[in-house]
Amino acid sequence: MKLKSVFALAIVLSLFTAVAGPAGAQKISWKMASAWPGGTQIQWAADFFAESVNQMSGGRLEIKSFPAGKLVGALEVFDSARMGNIDVAHASPAYWIGKMPAGALFGYLPFGMEAVPYLSWIYEGEGMALYQELYAPYGFGYVAPCGIIPPENLAWSNKPIRSMEDFKGLKFRTSGYWGEILSAAGASVVMLPAGQIYEALQRNVIDAGEFSIPSMDKTLAFHEIAKYLLVPGIHQPSTILDILVNPKSWEKLPKDLQDIVKGAAQMTTMRMLTNSITKDIEALTFFQQKGVTIHYLDPKIQKELYGQATALMDQKAAKDPFFAKVWESQKKFRKEYNGYKTLMTPQFE
Repeated sequence: MKLKSVFALAIVLSLFTAVAGPAGAQKISWKMASAWPGGTQIQWAADFFAESVNQMSGGRLEIKSFPAGKLVGALEVFDSARMGNIDVAHASPAYWIGKMPAGALFGYLPFGMEAVPYLSWIYEGEGMALYQELYAPYGFGYVAPCGIIPPENLAWSNKPIRSMEDFKGLKFRTSGYWGEILSAAGASVVMLPAGQIYEALQRNVIDAGEFSIPSMDKTLAFHEIAKYLLVPGIHQPSTILDILVNPKSWEKLPKDLQDIVKGAAQMTTMRMLTNSITKDIEALTFFQQKGVTIHYLDPKIQKELYGQATALMDQKAAKDPFFAKVWESQKKFRKEYNGYKTLMTPQFE
């Protein structure tokens, strides 16, 4: 037998052993609850992760994926995974800024990094170690990024938003630190769950609102009740999703199944990004065909809001040493990446 054939056979056998596991291995079943509405792009990521684990483990580890509200509420998944009511939660670090203010730096941040530098910082830079430090006080068995989406829509509205003056007095649905920035700009910020945004816009309870990326907003049919779509998503250039695994559930897994969970989480992150971009391209074309006016926010206004966002992050950092540690790491990496991007990005259009 040729040497190459021997190597090929060894690889096949090792892969088979990793997937099939030892003969008679006991099947393990997990329940996973997400913070996402069923049928949305972010729930797609949770379902993709579960199905990937199921397939790669050869059925030895079966994860049953449930959207928000089926097992527990969207904001209950964190504590449910810690307590063992579920085995794993699929959510975003930004959902827990009440528990850990630096969570926004790992989830979604106004004028934060886009997906490629963000993931480079996490997987190759200081990000993953800091990510583990973020969650360390809560005693999860395993935590990891498990999905990322590209830039969101900035606002759906029935009033054009073309200047800073247009934000004043605007009843605006949003959340997190972006809400603080808009409040400082004079907007009246309202927090509503996804399922209530459509009716609130339709009845003029709010003047404008944002929820997610174009493909998700298409699913929620905002184009039916709003004339204007404002872009780009400066409030969320990218959004990290993650998994939080109960410590006892994690400890029961043999190492090869733990490795499969880790690999599936990374694969989900990559696939969610490419899948979302493809669907978003289609969604933006769809909105234009439906007569929605898509407006790109004046770069001068973006620059002004960027200054406000940076000042707010500096204020948060001054009050929280860990926030400051993460914020400085991100600023350092971003500066290095921007230097690389300037040198390595072609400019021919």
